[in-house]
Amino acid sequence: MSAPQDSLDHAHFMRLAMREAEKARGGTGDNPWVGCVIVDAHGAILGRGHTHGPGEDHAEIDAAREAAAEGRSIEGATLYSTLEPCAFHGRTPACAHAIVARKIARVVIALRDPHPRVDGAGVRILREGGVDVVEAVLEDDVRRQLAAWILVQHPHEAHAWAKGSGLADEALDAAWLERYGGPRPR
Repeated sequence: MSAPQDSLDHAHFMRLAMREAEKARGGTGDNPWVGCVIVDAHGAILGRGHTHGPGEDHAEIDAAREAAAEGRSIEGATLYSTLEPCAFHGRTPACAHAIVARKIARVVIALRDPHPRVDGAGVRILREGGVDVVEAVLEDDVRRQLAAWILVQHPHEAHAWAKGSGLADEALDAAWLERYGGPRPR
């Protein structure tokens, strides 16, 4: 697979993926609210998607289905995802394998999934499948966006994750607001 041109504005497309993610906030159960945008080598959007409820499509699959429904090929395209594609078959098949099978040339992520069964495994599957992977695009912005999910769903990892990102107080405030609907007591 040949990688698309390097002239794509990764930050711009990651912001679009972040907007898609917000459509899923509160509707994904224990899954993170992830957004995805797939573009061709010239930056034309082929598909957009976001994670749905448990057992339903993740963002990457949702975007690929939208492209297919519109008759747009995603072979050789660049996929932007706010979080590393999943690497194991749980309630749905692994997105990383589906991306390789669809012959996407490049995947751009904001951050790796902190889930112990994913954390780097999705990136490894993609690279072993011949997909170019670009990491850490708008990483801090997506850390803020997903802070509440990380703290609620991965409390064993959340403190180190938030502290390491320099966002500990901000992440705790966001998680408290998400869970209790008001500001965190001080």
